[in-house]
Amino acid sequence: MQNIIQVFLGGMIGAIIRYEIQLVVGTTVMLWIVNVLGSFILGCLNGFFEKKESKLKLFFTTGMLGTFTTFSTFSETSFNMLLEESFRGTAYIFGMTLASVSAAFIGYLLVRRKET
Repeated sequence: MQNIIQVFLGGMIGAIIRYEIQLVVGTTVMLWIVNVLGSFILGCLNGFFEKKESKLKLFFTTGMLGTFTTFSTFSETSFNMLLEESFRGTAYIFGMTLASVSAAFIGYLLVRRKET
């Protein structure tokens, strides 16, 4: 039950932060901010928690970052762009995916615990 509460509370916070960013910058820019930044932070957290058990991992990863980043909105926006202009939609999909995966990898490398 404690894990469910952690995911719930983290998810509530992540969703609120994402919504506030969307109010300020609009949906398309918000997607870039939350997906790339969220991927970077998730990479950092995965590096940090790699060899360390923590009760906060679920709160931050599955809960907060799970709702902060948004694959469904990315998919919907990508689909609409593909319908409007296939090249632009394809570039958007590849650009966002490459940026997000690269950010996660960089975050992981920066924070991971080195074996001694």
